[in-house]
Amino acid sequence: MSERRGDVLPDLVWLVPVVLAVVATCVTTDQLPVVAPLLAVAVAPWVLVAVGRPPRSWLLVVLGLTPVVAILVVDELNASVFLGTTVLCLLASRADRTGQLVALAAAGIVLPFASLASRSFNEGVFYFAIGNLFGIVVGMLLGRSRRLDAQLRTADARLAALSAQEERTRLARDVHDLVAHSLTVVVLQVGGARRVLRADPARAEQALAEAEQMCRESLDGIREVVGLLRAGDEAPGAAVDLVRLVETYRAAGVEVDLEADERTDALPLLVRGTLYRVVQEALANAARYRSPGAAVSVRTLVDDGGATVVVANAGSPGQRSGPGGYGLAGLREQVTALGGTLSSGPTGDRWVVECRLPQDVTARAGLVVR
Repeated sequence: MSERRGDVLPDLVWLVPVVLAVVATCVTTDQLPVVAPLLAVAVAPWVLVAVGRPPRSWLLVVLGLTPVVAILVVDELNASVFLGTTVLCLLASRADRTGQLVALAAAGIVLPFASLASRSFNEGVFYFAIGNLFGIVVGMLLGRSRRLDAQLRTADARLAALSAQEERTRLARDVHDLVAHSLTVVVLQVGGARRVLRADPARAEQALAEAEQMCRESLDGIREVVGLLRAGDEAPGAAVDLVRLVETYRAAGVEVDLEADERTDALPLLVRGTLYRVVQEALANAARYRSPGAAVSVRTLVDDGGATVVVANAGSPGQRSGPGGYGLAGLREQVTALGGTLSSGPTGDRWVVECRLPQDVTARAGLVVR
């Protein structure tokens, strides 16, 4: 049987039937000088329960049941049986095996018949036996309730841990998307500045200034994400402007053709934010792996069924994720959670990333646009 200290009910719940049984026995017995010491022994384990040190099951049987049997042998059938009923109830609440419950039921049935050792037959033994069985059933239900409560607490703890892990993963994706895009643009700007430093110092200075500005914006974005760790709020952040995103790559020397459906701005923020992040990741990859001088095309289309964005470029495959699967692989999970699709792969001599989202997405995916 499980015998952990946390497996008992609050003290007063157990003490109420114990006290009532002792009082009733003392009032009704004709053998008080003999019965009183036995009652003292039977009450001893409940004193331990009252002080928060519940005895082990074997000790509860020895101290709680044996004196009751002795009282029934020396005296007639009386209220002391209820002391045994309470012991059986507590033991049943601890029982975790069928065999233990069967043994308790047998003990509960036999216990009242101990009074027949020195007295004539009393039909009350049957009623007391049924009462003992009822007490055992109550103990079983209490024990099951206690175990279910423990399981629920464990499940809640696991859900909390999973929720925290999901939040860390989402924040890691935000940082990855922000840093990957920003560093790609900075590398292009610095590389361009290095190539024209001697021939065109003014142009090189402009490229470095734009790289510095991008670094500052990235730093602000990272501070915003880190700040959310402290605040715990999930509110929409920075604007999701595709035109501005494309302009940063054009300024870095990447030729980008943008065809944006004018209805894109009317889409729900969650849809626009997801499409923005897909384009952001696809452009960062395209800028790294495209063929030299090749243009990148970005096209958005909105219809009654939803919104689609297609990013295509000539060159090597651009789907490369960082550690932990952040990038297009991570975005695919978010898009799928919103009921959309995200695919990437070669189409002829071009690498195409295509994302399709319904317009009626909900916040159930836990995606936050920053």
